[in-house]
Amino acid sequence: MMPRVNHLMAALVLVPMLTGCGNRSRAVSPPVSPAISGDRALDLTRAFVELGPRASGTTGAAKAADWLAGKCRELGYETDIDEWTEDTVNGVVTFRNVRATLPGKREGIVVAGSHYDTKVLADVPDFVGANDSGSSTGLLLTVMEALREAVPWQGCTIEFVFFDGEECVERYGAKDGLHGSKRFAASLKQSGRVASCRAMLLLDMIGDRDLNVTLPTDTDAELAQRVFRIADERGVREHFGYYVAGGILDDHTPFQRLGIPSIDFIDFEYGPDNRHWHTGEDTMDKLSSASLAAVGTVFVQLLLETAHQ
Repeated sequence: MMPRVNHLMAALVLVPMLTGCGNRSRAVSPPVSPAISGDRALDLTRAFVELGPRASGTTGAAKAADWLAGKCRELGYETDIDEWTEDTVNGVVTFRNVRATLPGKREGIVVAGSHYDTKVLADVPDFVGANDSGSSTGLLLTVMEALREAVPWQGCTIEFVFFDGEECVERYGAKDGLHGSKRFAASLKQSGRVASCRAMLLLDMIGDRDLNVTLPTDTDAELAQRVFRIADERGVREHFGYYVAGGILDDHTPFQRLGIPSIDFIDFEYGPDNRHWHTGEDTMDKLSSASLAAVGTVFVQLLLETAHQ
């Protein structure tokens, strides 16, 4: 992910906008929100991180994709690995998105995602990205596990996607970074499903012990307002705010560009002056089950409300 400076915060805070797209069915009350275990999320994060570095195009990334697909299938989700090659600034690279589908009873879809690849750091060859991207991946699996309790599922279809290729090699651009999310967003456009997509909900870097979720200021206003309301209801509002520097380029961006309401749950204050980000300091000891539980509780409620609106 990459910060983007803008001046939209005041407008976002003060001007609620109608969001959403497509023809929605009559809203129904969402089921009772399942409990999200921070301990379970931390355990899954640790197991995932122990797989080792997961830079796109490496055997480590392929191993991680297979591991994720196996976990999704164990949970009973319809799962596939979308494998493709792209000409990138680093040559031809093989990428793999892992998609798990929860079929819906209502019209529309919601995309819920996390990237799973790790940054290539010349000075940290064994970089494992405990927070970036381990924490979001472990939490998304935990949310998927918890949702299996909501049977029979009465919401719209949810596409859970673990994106490959979020990290850039040199600088974000047409051939560098956001590879997996750009591909999945393009597939929505090509299949004519953009209008039926209710929202894209992204998790990224949300396990920091000192939790400060910094929503990009270009976040869809309605989704942001819902997050703040839910966080207040759950007693964790002090952990949620806006990224004061502006916007953030991340895996929600390709969906945002298609007009899909999107939100990025990201804590871009990882360590003093964000100095743990993309360094060897991004290790499991920096993470907290309480932080994972706080984010997971808000995320799953937002997901349920969006899928049943």
